[in-house]
Amino acid sequence: MAKPRTPRATVPSAHSRRVAAAQPLLDAVVDSIERPGGLDVEPLFAALLLGVLDEHLEEISTLVNNRIAVLNVIAELAAASRLHIGDRVRLGHNVKPLYLHGKNATIIAKDGEKWIVRLDEPVGRFTNADIRLQAIQLDPT
Repeated sequence: MAKPRTPRATVPSAHSRRVAAAQPLLDAVVDSIERPGGLDVEPLFAALLLGVLDEHLEEISTLVNNRIAVLNVIAELAAASRLHIGDRVRLGHNVKPLYLHGKNATIIAKDGEKWIVRLDEPVGRFTNADIRLQAIQLDPT
């Protein structure tokens, strides 16, 4: 007579173990969204570190990159709204080459999305050339 079969124990996959381990973290994210005072991102970071969201990383990276692009456009529009032709400006610390940082200039024209400025004192390779910069690279004085 054959020995009775005992049910085989199923071993959960690595992904399902990670999901089970991170479920309290994901619940905390949902709770913090609904709670006044904002979102606690630490549970989301923990879920990313544990690999719970590995199947969604490409989608997450696309969303993050798109959001960063939108924030950059908003910052550029806000900076451009403060500038006018003839304004005195100071070159910001996000301009290259580094020796241009903090140099004073005057806006002489707008070319599409860029602003053309003329330095008060020629420096480096910009001895008699105008510089095309984005609005976020200029600080009104």
